[in-house]
Amino acid sequence: MSKSAVDYAQQAQELCVLSDVYIQLNEMLSRDDCSMEQLSDAIAYEPAIAASLLKLANSAMFNMPRQVDNLARALVLLGLKEVKQLVSAYGVTAAFAGVNPDVADMDRFWEISVDCALICQHLAKAKQSPYADSIFLSGLFHNLGMLAMVHSEPQKVKYCESYDREETPWERQQNVFGFRFSDCGAELLKLWSLPDAIVRPITEFNRKDVIQLAEDSSILYIASRLAVMNADPSIYAKQQIIDPAVLKKLGLTKQDLKDALAYCNEQAMELLATFPIQRST
Repeated sequence: MSKSAVDYAQQAQELCVLSDVYIQLNEMLSRDDCSMEQLSDAIAYEPAIAASLLKLANSAMFNMPRQVDNLARALVLLGLKEVKQLVSAYGVTAAFAGVNPDVADMDRFWEISVDCALICQHLAKAKQSPYADSIFLSGLFHNLGMLAMVHSEPQKVKYCESYDREETPWERQQNVFGFRFSDCGAELLKLWSLPDAIVRPITEFNRKDVIQLAEDSSILYIASRLAVMNADPSIYAKQQIIDPAVLKKLGLTKQDLKDALAYCNEQAMELLATFPIQRST
């Protein structure tokens, strides 16, 4: 009997565990009475997350006039929304830090994931979307199902990742498994109780009736395809894998897409260095 997306997600939940530190920080951030001082004290006990926050505060994304060398100041400058976003990004990516880079091309995986997150962020802000805060994480996590499944189906996953211009990644995944990696990833994120605002676009962006997608899911649909194209421009053209009706619905132009790609190419390396990402050797 073939496994479902839920079956693979449940199996991955046992192998890829969220850290106690992430769970504690996430609980603190979900409380209305959480202060910056309390948060700073808690994060100080986890040097890797503290270092990541300082890296981000000093990155070109925030363009601070002088170096930020104090964790409490970094938290104030970033703000609770950005801190919550980074903690979620750090905690979930850390759960997959043990994936064997010889089994999956981790450099390519994280390049596409980070590019997708940054493109989502840029397009959402450009459209002044109310989803600008959550869509970054939807983009970063949109393909986690691949990592969730690679332990148990390494050869099938490798085949799905070796797509070509005759078949998109999502078509190949559907043909091999009967569902897409995003379906499995969404189920895993649900098991981890991540907010619906992050998970829902991941469940929707690969639907066939893309013109009916909500705004955040439409942004993720466009960003996921631009990220794949950005990783290897020789495989696909925009006209081949992006429905122009979705662009029209969102009021996006060719220049908007060029600007989004330029933004992600400027920021991606710094962001990749922020997360606990296992890279290929």
